[in-house]
Amino acid sequence: MEEKKSVFDALSPKQMFVTGLVGGIMVLCTIGFFILLGIMLGGGSGTSTKKSGNPTVVTDASGNVEGPEEFSQCLDSGKTASAVQADLQLGSSIGVNGTPATFVNGVLVSGAFPYDALKQVIDTALAGGSFDSLEFLKDQNTGKIVKVDIPELPNAIWLGNEKAKVTVVEFSDFECPFCLRFEPAVKQMLQEYGDKIRFTYRHFPLSFHPQAQKAAEAFECAKEQGSEQAWAMHAKLFELQSSQQLGINGYKRAATEIGLD
Repeated sequence: MEEKKSVFDALSPKQMFVTGLVGGIMVLCTIGFFILLGIMLGGGSGTSTKKSGNPTVVTDASGNVEGPEEFSQCLDSGKTASAVQADLQLGSSIGVNGTPATFVNGVLVSGAFPYDALKQVIDTALAGGSFDSLEFLKDQNTGKIVKVDIPELPNAIWLGNEKAKVTVVEFSDFECPFCLRFEPAVKQMLQEYGDKIRFTYRHFPLSFHPQAQKAAEAFECAKEQGSEQAWAMHAKLFELQSSQQLGINGYKRAATEIGLD
């Protein structure tokens, strides 16, 4: 009876080598695939310190939001209150008496003007032209345009180009409904002009807005962790005003959501 041969007996030594090599590569690829899959499902290596994309908001037995430790300590201690008050005094010294009050190269744009008006001011500043034809800039009592020299701004964080020839400084209040109404104009300005301008936010919490002071402190506490974190908190604070959730719990929840320490 003839002995049966396997398929490998019919292969030449060269074919056997190639077959073995291909098989080995396939085994290694399979092992590598499952290792990579495990890493992806496990969220990376065990030593990763990246924060979750969906951080959990922790509350105590009374329902109060605990918030991230570093941010909460900053906010509860009131350590940034003096910085907020310094802005308030600065604004008062250069003629701010309501919010929003925006200075474009020192020219006061008082109130929540629509974007088209703000654009006219910035275009004039960029062109180095005269503001006299912009009637909406004139003070109702004096009929004059207010222009001041903006002093050095302590600890300023800027959006746009820090060396731009047009400087936009907004004095605002996170509880002010007119400031909330003005926010879309600010966003559109930043999007359209980009590096042609530089923009910073300063505090002017109004005394009859009970949540405004602590909201400003929350911004400053976020700023201690970086400018990106500060601008993220800036956006969150106006969202909280829009949803009527301003307050300590809201600030700590926002800090958790944007990943502050």
